[in-house]
Amino acid sequence: MRVPKGKFIPTNPLCKNVLQKFMDEESADVVFEVVDNGSLQSEEHTNKKSKTTTTLYAHRFILQDVSTMLSELCKSTDSGIITTVSITDVKPETFKHMIYYAYGGKLSDEDLKANAKDIINACDKYGVDHLKLEAEATYVKSNEITTGNMMDNLLYADSKNLALLKETVMDYIVENRGDIMGKVSFSNVPGDMITDVLAAVSRGQEAGDSGANSKDYNKMRVGTLRKMLDDKGLEVDGSREAMIALLKEHNTSDDEEEEDNDNNDA
Repeated sequence: MRVPKGKFIPTNPLCKNVLQKFMDEESADVVFEVVDNGSLQSEEHTNKKSKTTTTLYAHRFILQDVSTMLSELCKSTDSGIITTVSITDVKPETFKHMIYYAYGGKLSDEDLKANAKDIINACDKYGVDHLKLEAEATYVKSNEITTGNMMDNLLYADSKNLALLKETVMDYIVENRGDIMGKVSFSNVPGDMITDVLAAVSRGQEAGDSGANSKDYNKMRVGTLRKMLDDKGLEVDGSREAMIALLKEHNTSDDEEEEDNDNNDA
């Protein structure tokens, strides 16, 4: 719609209103007690570890669609009863970042860069997939892959299902294979990573993301696969194999539905 000159149409305030409910104690029906087991409390002549607890206020109706795990934690059988949840496996500041994101908040580049691994680990544990992928992208951008750290990054990517980081390491291995051979042991690498290696080799042989038009998913980059899944409203957090399988399954369903429509029209 074309806005007449000189007229002002305000934006929909929903996102701003939801974000304003972040940490609103008065309306909250979920209370997270986040325990920091590693804080140091100074006494006269000694430093000893002690537990400190940070209280975070939240709303069930917002968190229930963010992740299955958060939904289960916040579940209540009694309407109007405040649910108190103890969190002992994530740093308070990291958990706060995660809940803030659930309310539509945007983390700063500085916060993402400084806490990328903590955020990835927390989001992987609690199923906050989109923030996990955002932190992964920041980690890839801000950390250079080297011969010295590539194995640690590869195994970390495999353990947390970080397809973009894994792809980045694989690209590095293919590009620097001459320098790496004989210097780095691959004995700890899971055998199912061969698919990622072959994909990286294939990308190195062909210019650009040529598979995007031919529907050869195996040659596509992780970013392309994720975008295709997101455009279809499908799950974007998964291994390369899982993403390809989901796209194939969905496209098969689409083809069958289109064929049925054609038959009905006939």
